[in-house]
Amino acid sequence: MSRRLLIVVTLVALAAACDGGGGGGKPDAYPLDDSLRVDEIQLLTTHNSYHQRAPIPLPGVLGDELDYEHPPLDEQLEDEGIRGFELDVATTGDEFPVVHTPVVDAATNCTPFIECLRVIKDWSGAHPGHAPIFVLVEAKDGLLERGLDPRLREFDAAALAGLDEEIRSVFKANQLLTPDDVRGKSRTLRTAVVDRGWPTMAKARGKVVFVLNSGGAKRDIYLDGRPSLQGAPMFVTAEPDAPSAAVIKVDDPDEALIKGLVRDHFVVRTRADADVVEARANDTGRAELALRSGAQIVSTDFPVPDTSINPDYSVQLPGGKPARCNPVQAPADCRAVDVENPKYLTNLN
Repeated sequence: MSRRLLIVVTLVALAAACDGGGGGGKPDAYPLDDSLRVDEIQLLTTHNSYHQRAPIPLPGVLGDELDYEHPPLDEQLEDEGIRGFELDVATTGDEFPVVHTPVVDAATNCTPFIECLRVIKDWSGAHPGHAPIFVLVEAKDGLLERGLDPRLREFDAAALAGLDEEIRSVFKANQLLTPDDVRGKSRTLRTAVVDRGWPTMAKARGKVVFVLNSGGAKRDIYLDGRPSLQGAPMFVTAEPDAPSAAVIKVDDPDEALIKGLVRDHFVVRTRADADVVEARANDTGRAELALRSGAQIVSTDFPVPDTSINPDYSVQLPGGKPARCNPVQAPADCRAVDVENPKYLTNLN
């Protein structure tokens, strides 16, 4: 080989190495993206992410339990490292208000549902390097809600289809990670998860995952005719043996139960605190258990301290990152920056 040809070959090799190899322009930002799977990470999320304190303090125990609030969703994403939300959504038949309890506890940082979606989409689009964002959607239509606001109706098939339509009206197909993406060619969604696991981060990075966080009749209606959520934009919080099982809700953290589910590749949501109890007592035991369990979606009301409750209490992932390698299921060579690296949050090149 001539000296000149050797120089050319060397330069080409160096260029390929700088480009991440493979000839596809893949950056070195996330070298594990083709192997690290969504069920092998852990995210910090918020509970009732829309909630604001009532303008007039609520009395008694109810007031104590609801004495928390969150900034706008994009601020949670940007400033608090949040990578998942819970939105309580009611229906009027024409619109989907986001509200905890009408009249009594109705203050919210975003409403209606479609406006919350737009906030998430705008932030996501500006930060393409983010870990997947999970959005739990709870369809609220109880007698209390409908009694306080006569405009509200029960969620039927048309209303649940309306939620799907609003999601699809805001997010393009390639901006979502859906049940079809997880199931692939497997017979059921559950089979795909248990046998193969969730898709890799290469297929999930920068995307949003929606989950219907309602059981019982509403879940049955949503699953009707599509037991593995064929064509649906949302997952459901399912029972572990159901064909639709991919996301499991264990709100009160049970370490042995959650570890078993995580090892079977299910994505588990649990809560690090509830009803402001842990924050008032400065008790981090439940949060430590939730994080140690390997639940991929760990929800809190206090990702940062609330000085009016307890300036010393908050819940953060170890290292203060928005996401990290799952403590139960991640590969040994995984590091937090392999899940989400601040250097590459807005630019993958």
